[in-house]
Amino acid sequence: MNVRNALLYDTASASFVPGALRTENGVIAGYEETPDAVDLHGCPVIPGLVDMHTHGRGGFDFASATVEEMKKMKALYAAVGTTTVIPAIASAPFSEMLEAIRRVKAAGFPGVHFEGRYLSPKHRGAHHASLLALPTEEELERIAEAADGIAVHITLAPELEGAPDFIREAVKRGITVGIGHTDAAYDEANEALNAGAVSFTHTYNAMRGLHHREPGTLGAALLSDAYAELIADGFHLHPGAVKLVSKVKKPEKVILITDSMSGTGCPDGTYAIAGNDVVVRGGHAYTTDGAIAGSTLDLFDGLNNYVSFTGTPFAAALPAATVNPARCMGIEDTVGSLAIGKKADFLVLSPDFSRIVAVVTAE
Repeated sequence: MNVRNALLYDTASASFVPGALRTENGVIAGYEETPDAVDLHGCPVIPGLVDMHTHGRGGFDFASATVEEMKKMKALYAAVGTTTVIPAIASAPFSEMLEAIRRVKAAGFPGVHFEGRYLSPKHRGAHHASLLALPTEEELERIAEAADGIAVHITLAPELEGAPDFIREAVKRGITVGIGHTDAAYDEANEALNAGAVSFTHTYNAMRGLHHREPGTLGAALLSDAYAELIADGFHLHPGAVKLVSKVKKPEKVILITDSMSGTGCPDGTYAIAGNDVVVRGGHAYTTDGAIAGSTLDLFDGLNNYVSFTGTPFAAALPAATVNPARCMGIEDTVGSLAIGKKADFLVLSPDFSRIVAVVTAE
């Protein structure tokens, strides 16, 4: 699809500029008008959204979905504006997690988020305690073999035995590491950052909080130059907590995620994640013992919530749901902006940015 008379989002300047967009063979090929271009009458065009932390939707969970079910999920995500998905694999028996990674690769996803197993029992959230384990270099090697060339991001608690060496070995392999589900003290979190960790998984949630005598994991997240994931659904985090991050962190270090689970886009009911049954009531997901168990958030809604919670202009907030997660995952060469040579994944919005009018994907 080629378009003209559009407001194109320019990532470098975080602004919209009038122009046209030409695509060819599934990639953005230029900015000149073509005879077949669709007149958008000044509507904004933005890059397709990138979610680097989502467990599923439409009744499917990436930890258990078949390759065909994962391909169906791609279309479900794209329909709500998320054209690049990094499936998150929650805690399960290790062999099952490896098989899930192989299916993610076979389904054509550009990367995988291994969010499970190497977590603090104290901050395990919806992850069943029996499924947790210590990180080892042997398991890291098996994760890399299963991924076989796609990007890998691993969440772990840095206070666990062997974690610093695990992080250093991951970095050598080109695997990124996020700090999460952790009771790490401020110094322990910073030791993980020095070892090569690059992000904080769902900042605030499932981590040691801020105290004036021990800044904790959260203090390290706020003061470091690492990426900070945020679930901006107004349920996981108070709007003021989201605003605080927007004031403290550099704009290029904020990443909006959904942490969505299989009940996303489905009626209230009973679902499952990470070895636990999950009940969705009023659009919120809980384990049977009352812990929050992921979200039912669409990333585009999270983006608009972030704008509302923080007062950040839409154009300035957009990188948090596009190029920032792409850079964190190391896939910015192909997605995250409307630059020439990147995948022709883009969204046409209403003039006030509140609605997705059309979704165009390269596939």
